[in-house]
Amino acid sequence: MHPSLESLASGFPNLILYLLVVTAIYVVGLTIYVKLTPHKEIALVREGNVAAAISFSALIVGLALPLAACLINKVGLIDVLVWGSVSLLLQLFLFRLSDIILTGMPQRIEEGEVAAATVLGAFKLAGSIILAFAIAG
Repeated sequence: MHPSLESLASGFPNLILYLLVVTAIYVVGLTIYVKLTPHKEIALVREGNVAAAISFSALIVGLALPLAACLINKVGLIDVLVWGSVSLLLQLFLFRLSDIILTGMPQRIEEGEVAAATVLGAFKLAGSIILAFAIAG
């Protein structure tokens, strides 16, 4: 068998395992955020609220960045699980901090203020990028 195919055959199960672990952490993070957020972003998005869509989109990308960084320097599955969980907690803290610093955001997003949602989304993404680089070292 060609070395490339051997590499694929030996590494593919690990790839799937890492993806499952990171996906589970990601889904838990999304679920926690949706439960903690005072406004119902998913319902607002379904109703066509662009501001909620911007804010929720920043969350979707923002949660993924630090988790991706955990995969860069992975030592093993437990390492990814631990660092992924820590990054999730830190990310949720940063998101809540953004909500606190930028007061009144839930109401403004519910009212469809795109400018407010864009600024909130930028704060979320900036925090995610900084956290991802800190994790990647």
